[in-house]
Amino acid sequence: MATLGEFLNSLSSKLLPEVDFGLPTADPLSPLESVVRARDEWTAAKNYFEMVSDPDLVDHAIYMLEAAERKYMYLLKRAKTEGLESPTF
Repeated sequence: MATLGEFLNSLSSKLLPEVDFGLPTADPLSPLESVVRARDEWTAAKNYFEMVSDPDLVDHAIYMLEAAERKYMYLLKRAKTEGLESPTF
């Protein structure tokens, strides 16, 4: 039996084949996996910010960095309140 996300992706691809809505089809991540992924996104955003040299992209890099940092801090705080402890945090 298909999940709701798979059904919606299938339906949208038939109605609008040129548009990718990016709806999730996999099972949700565990809290630990979410924190690790958010930390990796934050690291990638820091690297992107450090590499940007075009003045037009600096604002975008700052936005991405701040958003990734806030996401990581939120998920880290939530994981700790749920009692998850890991040396990778």
